[in-house]
Amino acid sequence: MSNLVTKTKIKDAFRELTSQSSFAKVKVADIIAKAGISRMTFYRYYLDKYHLPEETLYDDFTRFENIYGKNVTWKDMVMSILYVICNNKPFYKKILEDSEAKECYFETSRRISYQYTGDTAENGTYIAWEGTLSQWAQNDFRETPEEVYRTVVSNLPLREVLSGQELERAIQKYESTTMEDFKQRNQKS
Repeated sequence: MSNLVTKTKIKDAFRELTSQSSFAKVKVADIIAKAGISRMTFYRYYLDKYHLPEETLYDDFTRFENIYGKNVTWKDMVMSILYVICNNKPFYKKILEDSEAKECYFETSRRISYQYTGDTAENGTYIAWEGTLSQWAQNDFRETPEEVYRTVVSNLPLREVLSGQELERAIQKYESTTMEDFKQRNQKS
């Protein structure tokens, strides 16, 4: 059996078991039994149970590269990730509801961010993602990926959206806004 086939069997077993139960309850022994492999084969590919979701999520979340190539826009990448989550709701609901599995999600996000941008995002960016995705899962993914995208974008820290000079100008404008200006602006909204 090829390496790719074996890894696919392991990931499929992991997805199915996690979708049916929870990440916390899935044991390596369960994955081994479901995949029909030996313990030694599992550990040939994965360091432990926590390495498996990181690799599974990485494979899922980098599918955009097959569609858009390495020059993907930020929006296309995010939409691709949101659609992957939406198309695998039972699995991602369990991942996003478990604190240890969610940490695997964020480690994967950091890895992808660094790989494609040369840096990791601001901590506030991960907080915006966590809050948005956790709420989406709690709502049983009722919102569309497009609606979730708008929520993510509107919750991003300004440092992620604006360059240094743009941010400085925006802060100066905000600081010089009178309370009456805020009141009028808020009444128009």
